[in-house]
Amino acid sequence: MKPGDLYLACRWSAHRLEVQQHYVVAEDEPRMRAFHAGEPLPPPGPAKQETIEVLSSLHRRGKRLGRVHVVDWPLTDYLRYELVVYRENVDAGEAVGISQRAADPRLADLRRDFAIFDGGTKQAQVVWFDYDPEGRLLGYEHSDDPDVAATCWQQYQLAESLAVSLDDFTAAAGII
Repeated sequence: MKPGDLYLACRWSAHRLEVQQHYVVAEDEPRMRAFHAGEPLPPPGPAKQETIEVLSSLHRRGKRLGRVHVVDWPLTDYLRYELVVYRENVDAGEAVGISQRAADPRLADLRRDFAIFDGGTKQAQVVWFDYDPEGRLLGYEHSDDPDVAATCWQQYQLAESLAVSLDDFTAAAGII
């Protein structure tokens, strides 16, 4: 099962925990080059546009959407770029927070990206995202095991409780 299927099927909420410091997404390359050159960003590619459309649709239907990225210092060039393009997610209705791993020792154990759908309910499902060391997506792993979902929901809530808003983080970090 892919995350997109579960986003479309969620009843109440969809939350994403990101812990990688660099992702390799071919579609992002032109936008990253423009960002690092100080130029205006080109429009999002098809995959990002689809993500924004899904988030907007879910938000309009009253679903709770959230994302927390646990970051390390110094920020990678990729994270500086990603923090800017997260604005598109916020505009689509997703709450985006940033947690600094060094802020709490419990965040050190969060090393695998996942999305949790309908977290905190009996219907909760989790999809883990598996990456190679360079940050290329290798695939997904799905679970609807209640114990696994409860653990992931606790991890997400921990990261969220220690997060600051995207705007507050980018202002404090001097990123746009």
